[in-house]
Amino acid sequence: MNRGAAFIRRLALGAGRLCGLAPLLVIASAVHAQGPTPATGLLVRSTPAGNIARALRIERPPVLDGRDDDDAWRDALVLEEFRQVEPAEAGEPAFPTTVRVVYDERFLYVFVRAHDPHPDSIAARLSRRDVGTNSDQIGLVIDAYRDRRTGVLLAVNPAGVRFDAAAFQDNQTDAAWDGVWDVETRVDAGGWSAEFRVPFSQLRFNDQPEHTFGFGVWRDVARRNQRDAWPPTYRSSRQALISQMGTLEGLVGIRRSSRLELLPFVTTSNLTERRGADWAHPQKAAMGLDLKYGIKENLTLDATVNPDFGQVEADPAVLNLTAFEVRFEERRPFFQEGAGMFRCQPCQGIFYPRRIGRTPQLRSRPGDPLFTTILGAGKLTGRLAGGVNLGIIDAVTQREVGVTGKTVEPQTNYFVGRAAKDLRGGSTSIGLVTTAVNRSLDDDTRDFLRRASFMAVVEGFHRFADDKYELSAYTGRSVVWGSEKAIALTQRSPVHLHQRPDGDVPFDSTRTSLAGGVLSFGAAKISGAFRFNTFVRLASTEIELNDAGLVPLINDRSIRTNVSLRSLQPGSWYRSGFGFIESEMHWTSGGLPSGSALRAHGGYTLRNNWGWALTYALGNPGTQYCVSCARGGPALRMEPSHTFQVNVSGDARRPVIPQLEWAVGSGDGGRSWERRGSLGSELRVSTRLSASVSAAASRRTDNQQWIVNDGHFLSDTTHYTFARLRQTTFSMTARASFTATPELTLQLYAQPFLSSGSYSHWRELDDPRAEDYASRFRPYGGGATPNGFNVKQFNSNAVVRWEYRPGSTVFLVWQQGRSQDALNRGTFDMGRDYRDLFRAHPINTFLVKATYFFNP
Repeated sequence: MNRGAAFIRRLALGAGRLCGLAPLLVIASAVHAQGPTPATGLLVRSTPAGNIARALRIERPPVLDGRDDDDAWRDALVLEEFRQVEPAEAGEPAFPTTVRVVYDERFLYVFVRAHDPHPDSIAARLSRRDVGTNSDQIGLVIDAYRDRRTGVLLAVNPAGVRFDAAAFQDNQTDAAWDGVWDVETRVDAGGWSAEFRVPFSQLRFNDQPEHTFGFGVWRDVARRNQRDAWPPTYRSSRQALISQMGTLEGLVGIRRSSRLELLPFVTTSNLTERRGADWAHPQKAAMGLDLKYGIKENLTLDATVNPDFGQVEADPAVLNLTAFEVRFEERRPFFQEGAGMFRCQPCQGIFYPRRIGRTPQLRSRPGDPLFTTILGAGKLTGRLAGGVNLGIIDAVTQREVGVTGKTVEPQTNYFVGRAAKDLRGGSTSIGLVTTAVNRSLDDDTRDFLRRASFMAVVEGFHRFADDKYELSAYTGRSVVWGSEKAIALTQRSPVHLHQRPDGDVPFDSTRTSLAGGVLSFGAAKISGAFRFNTFVRLASTEIELNDAGLVPLINDRSIRTNVSLRSLQPGSWYRSGFGFIESEMHWTSGGLPSGSALRAHGGYTLRNNWGWALTYALGNPGTQYCVSCARGGPALRMEPSHTFQVNVSGDARRPVIPQLEWAVGSGDGGRSWERRGSLGSELRVSTRLSASVSAAASRRTDNQQWIVNDGHFLSDTTHYTFARLRQTTFSMTARASFTATPELTLQLYAQPFLSSGSYSHWRELDDPRAEDYASRFRPYGGGATPNGFNVKQFNSNAVVRWEYRPGSTVFLVWQQGRSQDALNRGTFDMGRDYRDLFRAHPINTFLVKATYFFNP
């Protein structure tokens, strides 16, 4: 899990913890508290009715020290009508909280006092910025546009650890955003307080004489696992956060400071590289620049030249035996920040930022480049007059050459654009998403890669009945161009499989383009304890979205339905509960049933803050056929499968938080089966040191693992072969974090991964649609068996991060990777395989990166 965005998970609905990353749908339940009056003898003015706050203009700014004894706070209006968000919706807070707001020309100041009769019980743990801990917390939500759709979230715990995120689409968050703002905290006999200073330069608002912001405040009481908020925020109302905020009035004559922010950086690194049969350790140095420029108050340009992401954690190790690409999480800050602006909620996957800087597509040798170099990228985001949200990304990657001197990835330009118009106060929206990819092909790449692609999608939603119900839809079309050979490879790829002998569209070796479309619509109830959604999708056989996106499911007609029920108040034995039943059914464009599933899930968080959940999944009930299992062969009839899973998690308030997962499954009439489990724990050794460790293991038998298709292409002599796979996998993941101060931290990560498999019962398809399972195959290979595998990988990194001044950081990084797959194929021995793994030559990277932020 990416702990760098841990703040968001703390706000997650029903999670009750401060670690992890979550969609803002969850944050709607997290808008926390701030209540009553400070015990300082200051004049207390009543809060205006209707969830309206008013900021007081000041001439002399307060000293940022966590105290409210400055003259600036004396006449400010006090907000104190907080209510519980979790566990009891709209319940009475355990402790009062008060808020005051003042401002001057350049800054917004907010003072929050969190009263607590037991200040010695206030939880205050140190961590790096944006890494959550089980601590008390005070936070702000600011919607400077007052569009009820976008904003920023700023939070702090009593130890002074800051968290921030950008909010978009009302109920989504982007934890990669790191604003430049200040806050001081103080714990005293009456509780604790937080004094915020937020530059208007960090907010986006229109250029006008007087402003009204959306505004909210929350408070966490960690030991009670309780969240309070002003204004009162209701989890039952709908999937919303920003639109539930109150208003902050009285902002006159404010302005953003300099529109230009520069972040130049320099790096030096020592690498381990294979050169022929030897290893080299070259020293490299580079420099680059990130900049942010406010073209207007409501339109911002972000750009990066020669970016470096050496401090980013490596991807987890995986062994992919499927026909489809594995999706990895985006961790690069430039592409994380503002990603929500480009996200089409109903049409997920049409933009996959990992395409930019991808592993070269024609990489075939160990010495070939691992990633494509990004020469530069620009990102324009903001809100135009009339309520149009705009986002544009343009990036260029360089031509990469392999060890043989041939091109393994051509120079490529990527373009992504999204514009969305909000109507009816954000209850209706219509948008357009486009992507374009253009490659500068040469003789090495022309027969293998597509020359260009273009995609456009129109999407929107409409909420009605007090925003309790939602209708949504999208439709789009894509076109790709290339040589006859490149388009032939596209047709034969696992996404299309036009070569299938019983396919829905014939293979055509003379084509130089493919074009297709998609249409989808849905209906949902998004408020209350009981909710539902139904989603219909129609994707043609020739749509291709994988140049800028990652959408493997095409030639698909599908219906998905989900019905859920959640608790809004604690029960006699539980704090919260949630359950759902969902189903999905798929058909090809020719009407062949291509998959179905039924899932049921239920979970509770108990009064003692332990949690458990049970999940059951029934796969492929009825008569279903797999159109991709034979990798271009005929559709194969599938047997029903069953999976049962249990999850248990400990009390997040404790120093040791155990976590358990166990699952069992079977399929192919009992011929295939799986047993997998994981056991782990988060450890809070001290207020400065935390760690987590988990181990996962699985054993499975897959009775119809595809092996190879042997024979002449597109002939009736092709042999589509399968075998029985017996696979054992074991992995461990360990993390540790030491915080000397919120600005100086050390983070460690390590993951060894082992997986081995052996094959038997080599067969080929005989009558793939036969009702009798055994009749679908016949022996192949004359008694021979395919070779097994034994894959071993190790990834680790250590990062020292020092924010030596606001926005300016030094990183010291050590990364190590090891891999070994040539020994003991087909057998598993944990001790032996670990020894073999750590005997493999390490790939080390030592890196120093320094950035300097200035706002000229």
